Amino acid sequence: MKFVFLIVAVVATVLCEKSRYDNYRVYKIEIKNREQLDAMKYLADTSDSFNFWTQPLHFGSYELMVPPHKFSHFSEMVDNLNMQHELIIKNLQELHDKELPLNKRKADGVMDWEDYQSVETIHSWMDSLQVEFPTFVNVTTIGNSYEGRPMKLLKLSKKAGNRAIFVESHIHAREWIGSATSTWILNQLLRSNVSAVVDLANNIDWYFLPIANPDGYEYTRTNNRNWRKTRSKQSALCYGVDPNRNFGYNWMVPEEITGSTGSSVSPCSDVYSGPYNFSEPECYAIDRFLDAHRGIFDAYLALHSYDHSILYPYGNSRVPVPNDEVLKAVGDESARRLYEKHGIQYRVGNQVFILYEASGNSQDHAYGKYKIPISYTYEMRGSGSYGNFGFFLPPEFIIPNAEEMLEAFLGLVSKAREYGLLATA
Repeated sequence: MKFVFLIVAVVATVLCEKSRYDNYRVYKIEIKNREQLDAMKYLADTSDSFNFWTQPLHFGSYELMVPPHKFSHFSEMVDNLNMQHELIIKNLQELHDKELPLNKRKADGVMDWEDYQSVETIHSWMDSLQVEFPTFVNVTTIGNSYEGRPMKLLKLSKKAGNRAIFVESHIHAREWIGSATSTWILNQLLRSNVSAVVDLANNIDWYFLPIANPDGYEYTRTNNRNWRKTRSKQSALCYGVDPNRNFGYNWMVPEEITGSTGSSVSPCSDVYSGPYNFSEPECYAIDRFLDAHRGIFDAYLALHSYDHSILYPYGNSRVPVPNDEVLKAVGDESARRLYEKHGIQYRVGNQVFILYEASGNSQDHAYGKYKIPISYTYEMRGSGSYGNFGFFLPPEFIIPNAEEMLEAFLGLVSKAREYGLLATA
């Protein structure tokens, strides 16, 4: 009995202790042959020390986080595999320290975009907007997370009959730039006097879900900055489901050529799809909201990081969707407008071709089940000409990223209207 109690105490201590990443390195590795790919897939599935920031599914470049006690193992491994590699982050903790100085928490409702804000601050700010703009802002709770946190959604509607856009962000816990960007854009829609932005605010109904995974986000702030999933208990040692693999449409349906779902059946995996679709209350809440509002949305936009890409359905198929040409044209214009702001080039295309397989994602669910014709995942900044940061993007990049994303939205709306979508009422 004492031994069992000791184990429980040790596990509880580990779970409560905040993870640090002192001297953790991130390498970019190049997978160029089958031997390397098989080895990296095995490493991703079995290692509790190495952490891939993108699952190694094909030949190509991947970022791999390596803890100090695995440096020699990593060197031996890449030498044995003759694998090209480059050190891109020397000390990950230094990046985290820059994200939120002293891990400070501002008072509820005090909102800015100089730092990444907490769940409480963002939700309080949303509530304050309803008080400030009572005639056209409405805040509702569409559901609760596994740990009981509210999933707050803000509707901005200035005119009856407008077509609508749903903006989902921060469904992956460690992608802090998601909620920071969506809230900045929302603030611009409410306060900007630029005519093109005023047009968006007046002639489109906007539904913002800034934090689609509040438990996971809070956990990244208090325990483990690199956490990706929800926080539901899956086993004695494994927590969380990848919420962007848990939606019902095409859940666990493999891609027709590779046979990959882009997810895992292992509960400890970062891309665990869950014991069944909609096992996660966060995903179920989004689905129920979309179901209750069928027919009003012309666009569903999911904000993620990081890749500099605009992805569209399906995440498990290479077969073009019926309006593939429209999605490509609208996406291209969105990327063009984005590029003009700060010179960041985004790729546009089907998710399988541009990035990787991912069945059961929100973009596919919105498009496939609810027939929302413009459905994109924006993979935003993380690493590029401005530096290699991955998911640990310093706060000084919040506003530049958000500025170019607002331009991307302007380009999207402009081009979509050429196809009769998001038309002015």
